Amino acid sequence: MKTIDTHKGIIAWFARNHVAANLLMFVIVLTGIISALTIRTQITPDLEADRITIDIPFPGASPGEVESGVISRLEEAIRDIEGIEQMRTYSRKSMGTMRLDIESDAEIQVVMDEVKIAIDRISSFPSSIEKPIIYRAQPQVGAINIQVFGELDERSMKEFTELVRDEILSLTSVTKAELRGARPYEIAIELKEEKLRQYGLTLSAVAQAIRRSSLDLPAGVIQSDSGDILLRTEGLAYNKNDFERIVLVSKNDGTRLTLGDIAIVSDGFIEQEFHSFFNGEPSIGIAVYAVSDQNQIDISKEVKAYIEKRKVRLPEGINLEAWGDSTAYLSDTVDMMVYNMLTGVLLVLVVLGVFLRIQLAFWVMLGMPIAFLGAFALLPLAGGSINLISLFGFILVLGIVVDDAIIIGESVQSTTDKLGPGIDNVIIGAKRVATPATFGVLTTVVTFIPLLLVPGTFGAMPEAIGIVVILCLLFSIIESKLILPAHLASMSPLVPDTEREPNAWHRFQSTFALKLKNLTYKSYRPLLQRAIAQRYITVAIFVAMLILALGVVMGPYIRTVFFPNMSSDYIRAEIEMVDGASTQLTTRVTEEVATSLIDYNDSLPEEEQFLINFAAFTSNKTGMVMVEMKKADELQKSPEKIASEWRTKIGEIAGTKKLEISGAQKSHGNNSDIEFKLVGQNTAELNEAADALERTLKEYVGVYDIENSNKGTTSEINLQIKASAEALGLSLRDLADQVRAAFYGVEAQRIQRAREEIKVMVRYPKSDRESRGNLDSMYIRTSSGDEVPFESVAEIEERMSPSFITRTWGKRSVRVSANVEQSIIEPGKVVSDMTTGAFRDQLELEFPGVRLELGGASQEQAELQTRMLYTALLALFGIYALMAIPLKSYLQPLIIMGVIPFGMIGAMIGHLVVGIDFSALSLCGIVALAGVVVNDSIIMVDFVNKSVEEGMAIAEAAVKAGTERFRAIMLTSLTTFFGLLPILLETSFSAQLVIPMAVSLGFGILFATVITLILIPCLYIILDDINSVPWAFWRARTSS
Repeated sequence: MKTIDTHKGIIAWFARNHVAANLLMFVIVLTGIISALTIRTQITPDLEADRITIDIPFPGASPGEVESGVISRLEEAIRDIEGIEQMRTYSRKSMGTMRLDIESDAEIQVVMDEVKIAIDRISSFPSSIEKPIIYRAQPQVGAINIQVFGELDERSMKEFTELVRDEILSLTSVTKAELRGARPYEIAIELKEEKLRQYGLTLSAVAQAIRRSSLDLPAGVIQSDSGDILLRTEGLAYNKNDFERIVLVSKNDGTRLTLGDIAIVSDGFIEQEFHSFFNGEPSIGIAVYAVSDQNQIDISKEVKAYIEKRKVRLPEGINLEAWGDSTAYLSDTVDMMVYNMLTGVLLVLVVLGVFLRIQLAFWVMLGMPIAFLGAFALLPLAGGSINLISLFGFILVLGIVVDDAIIIGESVQSTTDKLGPGIDNVIIGAKRVATPATFGVLTTVVTFIPLLLVPGTFGAMPEAIGIVVILCLLFSIIESKLILPAHLASMSPLVPDTEREPNAWHRFQSTFALKLKNLTYKSYRPLLQRAIAQRYITVAIFVAMLILALGVVMGPYIRTVFFPNMSSDYIRAEIEMVDGASTQLTTRVTEEVATSLIDYNDSLPEEEQFLINFAAFTSNKTGMVMVEMKKADELQKSPEKIASEWRTKIGEIAGTKKLEISGAQKSHGNNSDIEFKLVGQNTAELNEAADALERTLKEYVGVYDIENSNKGTTSEINLQIKASAEALGLSLRDLADQVRAAFYGVEAQRIQRAREEIKVMVRYPKSDRESRGNLDSMYIRTSSGDEVPFESVAEIEERMSPSFITRTWGKRSVRVSANVEQSIIEPGKVVSDMTTGAFRDQLELEFPGVRLELGGASQEQAELQTRMLYTALLALFGIYALMAIPLKSYLQPLIIMGVIPFGMIGAMIGHLVVGIDFSALSLCGIVALAGVVVNDSIIMVDFVNKSVEEGMAIAEAAVKAGTERFRAIMLTSLTTFFGLLPILLETSFSAQLVIPMAVSLGFGILFATVITLILIPCLYIILDDINSVPWAFWRARTSS
């Protein structure tokens, strides 16, 4: 028998030096507590993709002009930059946008710098574009909303709201607060055509005069003997009176023509119809954000305290209300998860107390808070935070994190029971299983690494779980190998059962231990002996069970919803009217949607009513209604159910292009559950294919909010210059500039007032630019100053053009997206039908020049499945390597890995039993399960190997390993399952997202435990049979 040196090695050193072990524990605990008190708290991880966005304003330009003048040039400049995974561009009225998705292994700041350099090199942009805005989507989470409402005029309400915003920004915890529902300021200078002609002026000339007069300039320095004297001119106009005094024309007789003499100057708001209401009253809001690592709860508390103080000194007619406090939902969610975690801890402690002596169970249980606090200490360094998903990670690892300590503690107890108490025997017990136990934990770590590599926006969720679990497991190794042996060595010797003073708990433990012993030796051991004797039949039975179970889980009994929705305390209704709809119609429809919400809420019994506050916004042809509901645990229906019933109550509204109501946050970070991209060069063919796809999607029950990006056209007038006009010295550029100045206006300058940059616009009065007749009646000025009628120099072509143009990698594309009622139909089925079914054949036959691609959540799902497959294969190889090293065998790890398929089947059966859908987190759970289920098998196979080395027969060693490791295997499996049990039984809406992963692990471990106890010993003997065949054949040949 191989002896164990009890004086060498790090385990022995810490076991004999309890001061070092306690100091190590103290450092871990202290840093963990400090980090736990200061770490960022949020509802979910930041679901932001690595994306760079470029916005280029092109005031007054049509979508076609934006595409040809801005987007096409931008695409050519950016196309060859490395690290760009996807390039999409959007052209709409007055704005061009490019979105670049960055590859996961690329450095986003490097790509962003290259993008800026490439844009700076473009010299062919139209002169009237504004400076490109280049930014990266930074994670920011809404903390709380403030609403100012009452019967005030728009200007007074905005000024007061700006005052409140500035006061909120002065709070210590707040760094970002923005106005919502307020139009930007604008100074408009309106001149009639008749006045301009009377004084021989043009709009451009007026704008130039403003630029010359309204400015502040440094004028140098007088360097006198007494010191320098700065010279400057201060003439910048800031308000209506300042602009009215600007001189346009000075005559020789001393008379002057000022801007106020011929123009109407208004210091008001931009020309955009906008309405904002809060609970039916005119309102302007303030959105307060938590930026970077700021704590939402701290921000919310300070803002709410400020609001309560501010309410006592409000001007008459103004109301101030805090609403949309996301931290209330956050606090409830955190409390729910903490409660489940503490319940899991209690259950694990009970299980340990039943199987182990209370004294030993206490020291084993101590490993859990030490591992947790160690994870807290390093979590901020890994970019983690406290949120629903990371807290679930702690719940997930509750039972797993003590497995290592259980194995060490159980081995120490068994050794001291046989050899007696003493530090040497504690070290022997710890060292005997230290190597396989450590490698067992490392196999679990390896299988959680793929969770850190999940691509896309959704990847932040499994990453949050993976970081927590990996940190906890690594600290569990430190605790079980360095701290636990020292505590067990300094622990008073365990008194034998016969010598303990009997009490109720001791009697229960003794009774349980006796029954467990009877179960082990009278039931399990004979069963195992028979199974080994008939090992080939046993394996055949298990394989048959595997095939049968596989048939069940692969059937139509388990639904797949890859990206389940996340619960929310808010419902959002988005409205978009058809092109050409009036602002009044948009406002009326938005009010109708809001009214239907109130009617629906009032029609419910009092206990089912959900409405707290609502805000409604309209801008041009779009509207939005935001609804704040009761707390999730007070709702009788899920937010998704409420949204669905509200949608049904609204019905069809004439004139709406889009009416989308969402009662949940998308876990994939996209706006729609399914999305397709149609790419092609032929615009007409592309549009027809998109219409066909839209019609096909409408045939599915449960598919709603179908949106076709090609829907909607706008009237367009194309101007061409006549040949006769060129003879007058007019060019097409002259014509375009003058028409643009008349109908869009000329931006004279921009001034800064407080926090807002304000445009100064020179243009015709609104009544002179409302109709086609105004265009026909305008005059065009030649280079010599003559005026000629517009119709005499310009030709007009009326046509329809798209109101929105989408391109993918420089090619025209159309996006068709939809949401899915996940309780009715699986999103994956719809995607599969479109990409491989009859529609795909129809597309190839009728529209050969159009290519169908996945986009949004559909594309993210396909990429995630592919990435998970590759990372799972790497994880399996990692498991194999980490088992092969301590077992010193190529084939024994394959035996152990035979447990993995059975664990996966158990996970799928768990979904069937619980009645939940299979999701992306279910898949992550199955990948992680592979590392958990092999841990007990490693200990068992290592035990058999050591017994064989000591001269025991293989069959006897296998039976001995099963019976002596029965208690430890049952204990580790039950602690893992009972640690997950509270979250498995959780009924709150917010927990439904993470339950599938708990089901995968919990049921997979239970199923695999049975396999470990019966199948692994049989496979071990079969492997020996196989190894002995070549030797038997060789002996037969030599004897002959």
